[in-house]
Amino acid sequence: MYELLLAVHILAAVLWVGGGVTVNILGWLARKEGGERLVSFSRQANWLAPRFYAPLALILLVAGFLLVDEAGYELGDLFISLALLGWLISFVLGMAFYPSQQRKLEAAVAQDGTDAPAVGQVVDRVLQVNAAEQLILLLVVIDMAVKPGL
Repeated sequence: MYELLLAVHILAAVLWVGGGVTVNILGWLARKEGGERLVSFSRQANWLAPRFYAPLALILLVAGFLLVDEAGYELGDLFISLALLGWLISFVLGMAFYPSQQRKLEAAVAQDGTDAPAVGQVVDRVLQVNAAEQLILLLVVIDMAVKPGL
């Protein structure tokens, strides 16, 4: 059972983190184009997140908890605590920050169109926060591989 749980955990992490990095890169490319391309990208990313990334994050978390039990680790182990903190940061951003920013973007588009400076400002903020989030998640991957404290 351990091998199956580990495979599910790793696969979810690869898809979640790798996909997140890819979306961030595509976001910066869309930002350079601006206008309708940028708004379209933002809408697509916000459509994808709850349908792809959120389920992956939950699968990763459940498999991780089952692995802790299966392998005999403790939730208080440093590498697990750090991983949970990274997961929680990403969860809060996904549930609160990104949806609120998408609402701001849609309001700016409705008021001033896709080329409005406010659209670019919202997307810049989102891409910067997302880059920091992806860095945190990459550090969690390193944390899980190195397992500090063991």
